[in-house]
Amino acid sequence: MKIEPGRNVGPSSSAGKAGKTAAPGFAPAMDAPQRAAAASPTGAVTSLDSILALQGGETPAQRRSRQTRRGQEALDTLEELEQGLLLGRAQGALRSRLEALHRRSEKTGDTQLDAVLNEIDIRLAVEAAKLERISGKL
Repeated sequence: MKIEPGRNVGPSSSAGKAGKTAAPGFAPAMDAPQRAAAASPTGAVTSLDSILALQGGETPAQRRSRQTRRGQEALDTLEELEQGLLLGRAQGALRSRLEALHRRSEKTGDTQLDAVLNEIDIRLAVEAAKLERISGKL
């Protein structure tokens, strides 16, 4: 098949035959819509933790525990980034992980824990920005 630039694509010739050749005993509904409705785009996938938080059935201890796990995951990801940079092969997927971890940040109600998590979030944002800048130069 040869592809020719500048050639417009039109409707197929068999489109006019639709509905004319119905099987015996079958008749299309007369009040049926002629066109299918356009599919609506789906929203971003939300983590289970965020959904549970929105439901409001969460205690402050659960929120602290969830944010502590997020902080530990962030530190592990930053350590993985450090190892990758030292070996000269930092993964591009790390930037999206750093940004996703930063977006999951929320206040716990514990001022000391919030201060530590804030420092981690700043480092996440800085490292994500550095990776974005590096990927732009390549």
